[in-house]
Amino acid sequence: MKIKKILYLIPLLIMLSGCSSSSDVRNKAFIKELGADFGASELSVSLRTFGNDKDVVSGKGQTLLSAIGDCENTQSKNLFSGHLEVFASSPANIGNNLLALLSNNRISPSCYVLCVAENAADYIDSNGGRLSELIRSNGRNGVIMPQTISDVLNDLLEGDEKAAVPTNKNDTLTMAVITPNELIGTLSEDESRGLCWLCGNVNDIYMPIEYDNSRSDFYIRKSSTVIKAEKSEDKIKITTEIKINGNSEGNTSNPEKEKTVVSKAVSSLCSRTIAKTVIGMKADLFGLEKTIRSAGLCKNMEWEEIIPILEFSYKIKISQ
Repeated sequence: MKIKKILYLIPLLIMLSGCSSSSDVRNKAFIKELGADFGASELSVSLRTFGNDKDVVSGKGQTLLSAIGDCENTQSKNLFSGHLEVFASSPANIGNNLLALLSNNRISPSCYVLCVAENAADYIDSNGGRLSELIRSNGRNGVIMPQTISDVLNDLLEGDEKAAVPTNKNDTLTMAVITPNELIGTLSEDESRGLCWLCGNVNDIYMPIEYDNSRSDFYIRKSSTVIKAEKSEDKIKITTEIKINGNSEGNTSNPEKEKTVVSKAVSSLCSRTIAKTVIGMKADLFGLEKTIRSAGLCKNMEWEEIIPILEFSYKIKISQ
């Protein structure tokens, strides 16, 4: 498969991404953020370079690389993408866009990916060079899962050919589900948080809780997630076990009740996410099929044939 072959070349591409001399550095501008949109007949891009957050350069072309080349026509330097931090793409042909970047020997495979439903190029223009920090901060807060080009392409290689990527929704970041050619759905904030829990990416955050007409914050110091699969009569039972180490940040007279509230809240987030992604979109975003296959189950069944026989449960264990 073309994607897989290119992924094998990533280490070589990284080695080739360096500049060979000081004159190379003087003759190049380093792209920081890049946005790409497919129009009816051509692709348009907008980009921002390091050291020049105020100005955005635009270009057009039949392909992503030719559009970047068009941007170079307005510059006195060649544009170098080896340190690219963020690539924002419209859904159309996003898989080929990612491949085009990896095929270019100046690309950084650790670059973050955003899928923007409309006007990805304008989104670059409107965020003032702070997209990478915005992605990282939302990731630290358990709102989204930052995804790199390598992450997304690896996910698109899986059997369902779907991947989760951050997206812009009502001027905030959440997660979306894509195929190589389209955006098939956007998650709500709660569903996006649930995906973070299912993938085990929740540490060092505060969870607001409410009970007995009082509100407080529960500090999640760290957590771990394990998903297990076992046969139960004619069903496949999927158990999500989440271990949380944390404590209440307020004065509480009933710590056990707080733990129950947190447990129910986390279970609810995971349940909503599974209903939206696995059941609704038939998307495997957290290695569920691999877990089932590793347990020796459903060997002769396709992924979409497995979904109707899945039953989900949650075990949340909280310690201080």
